[in-house]
This record gives sequence, structure tokens and C-alpha cells, in this order.
Amino acid sequence: MVGWMKTPNPKPFLFLMIALVALSVRATADTSDSCENISALESYTVVGVAPEGSECSAFLGQSGKTGVSCSWAFPYRDEAAEHLASELWSTLQKCRPGAQLSSDLPVNHPDSYHLRTWAVEDAVYRVSQKDKAGQQRTLVFLRVETP
Repeated sequence: MVGWMKTPNPKPFLFLMIALVALSVRATADTSDSCENISALESYTVVGVAPEGSECSAFLGQSGKTGVSCSWAFPYRDEAAEHLASELWSTLQKCRPGAQLSSDLPVNHPDSYHLRTWAVEDAVYRVSQKDKAGQQRTLVFLRVETP
């Protein structure tokens, strides 16, 4: 008596799955409106989870301040590095209202260096991009220092 049962049409299910995958890829790719990277940076010493794709470490700064520095590595002068640095800076301004401080302090000898500094109450955030020809890579840093 199996002959009376119809085989289900897989097309509606397939279209639904494609739509759900497309939405999740779009949500994952568009992080510019998300504060996740900033929150991960701030909670790194407690939670131990770095912003996606980065390597982080805690540090003891000048005057007893503590902080976290996260970095992303790219091929030398890759446009994606500049895009990430700009995205991190925009996200920082949106997620942590504060004021821009002077930037581009002198450094040892990277091929190019761009630093932006942001103050929020007692915390100081920095977004920097460094080109290293000898290493054939470009580094993007997101860092926070707190009392």
C-alpha cells in the first residue's frame, strides 16, 4: 500500500535552506555595525576569547595601566588591512563614544605606520596599521589601556 504516498517535493526546502545560508553569510560578513570586536578586546583577560581572526595578549603599560592588544596579519600592503583598520576605527567611534586624541607618534622603523587614538573616560583605545617590508606583511592592531 505504499503506492498511494507521494514523494515530497524537495524544491521548497532547498530554496529555504539557500535563503537561510545566504542570510547567515551576509550577517557574518557585515560586522561593521557590530561591537563584538570591541567587546572581545575589553573582556579578553577575563574570557580569553579574542576578536575573530586576531591574536591577543594582555600587557602592563606605563604608569601601572593594564591593557590588551590584538593584531591581525595580512600580506604586505593588502587592501584588506586598510579596510579592517578603517572598520575598527568606525566601530570604535560608534560603540564607545569618546574623543579622538593626537595620533601618529614616532616609531622605530616600519615602512609605514598609521595610528589613531580614542579616549573614553579613563580608557585609551588605539587602532594602528603597520607595513613591514622585511616581513612582507601588514599588521593591524586594536588595543585598549585602562587604569
